[in-house]
Amino acid sequence: MPDQPSPRSIAGKANRAKRLGLTPEGRERLRRAAIEKKPWIHSTGPRTPAGKAQSAINGKRRQLGIFSVRELRRELVKCQTLRQEMVDTRAAAKPS
Repeated sequence: MPDQPSPRSIAGKANRAKRLGLTPEGRERLRRAAIEKKPWIHSTGPRTPAGKAQSAINGKRRQLGIFSVRELRRELVKCQTLRQEMVDTRAAAKPS
């Protein structure tokens, strides 16, 4: 292993040191530019099936388990629906 850091890491540290955050004037300039350009008007989201698939994958990157909370809730609803169908079928088949 080399004792000296790579030129890339030196450049990265120098660039990070230059970023000190936004000044109030810089923040105001960004706010005015956003109001003028209105980027939310042109934002449409993914349009192609491949883009939509990639967008769906994006949220799963930081997910803790195999399934997301939304997927677990969907499965729970399916289980509850199946249980209720079984109860209804059994009640209908039971002789009075």
